[in-house]
Order: sequence, then C-alpha cells, then structure tokens
Amino acid sequence: KRALSQVQSLTMPGLNDCKCVLVIGATSGIGRALALAIHAMPTQPTVIVGGRRKDRLEELVKKGQESGGRLESVQVDVTAPREALKSFVEEMVSKNPDVRTIC
Repeated sequence: KRALSQVQSLTMPGLNDCKCVLVIGATSGIGRALALAIHAMPTQPTVIVGGRRKDRLEELVKKGQESGGRLESVQVDVTAPREALKSFVEEMVSKNPDVRTIC
C-alpha cells in the first residue's frame, strides 16, 4: 500500500495541483456534476467540458461564467473514429498545454 501511494504521488497530480482539467461527458449526469464540482474547488482550475451536445455545453459554460468563469467547452464524440480522436487529442494538447487531468 505504501509503495502504491509513493508511485501515485510521483505520477498522478491531484486535482488540487492542476491548473486545467478536461472533463469528458460533461453534458449530463456524473460528468456534469464532476465538472461543476471541480469548477467550485478553492484552487480554481480552468475546466474544459467536453461532450457531444453543443447546446448543453454552451449552457454549462454560461452557468460557469455566472459563477466565476474558468469554464470552456469543446465538442467531442468519443465514439468517433480513431483518427478523429487522435486529432482531437493533438489539438487539445496544442491549445491547452496546462491540461494535466482528464476525467
């Protein structure tokens, strides 16, 4: 157990250490709740919300702007072909080099 915690502390940043977090599936359910909870953290990370439904992403960003900003959206479908997802990842890394955690 001790060895596992040592490895995690070396390789996995905690949410409190992240400047930017990407939450996939944020348009409803657990993903949405997770995005809002991360947005409300005292460390104030930027939260990028991703999902298929553009209208729900826009609604979530609007809600985030009303409570302090730091919420951005990106439309993505994780069931898309592999090449499309590869392009998505490359674009995300390029535009958001501070992303350290993906949920």
